[in-house]
Amino acid sequence: MTIETPDPAQQIERQADQLEQDLGRLDDHLDDAKTQLKARQEDARGAGDADEVAGDWEGQAPDRPLGDDAEGFDDPEADDDDEDEEE
Repeated sequence: MTIETPDPAQQIERQADQLEQDLGRLDDHLDDAKTQLKARQEDARGAGDADEVAGDWEGQAPDRPLGDDAEGFDDPEADDDDEDEEE
């Protein structure tokens, strides 16, 4: 029984081809990683200043203050005063 040993030149050629394929795949992975890194860096920078994100509301402030509306307050004691005046 004879065991055929592959030609060392053929083995080297096959290994070189495999290394080229692996190198091509690694190059693709590096390109993908660089693209993802750029996207993450842009996300980390954010949208910019807070005024740009929230808007500039200084020029759009209401004429009267917000919060408790004294004009719309229904004072129950005022109703009692109105009844006292009628009597």
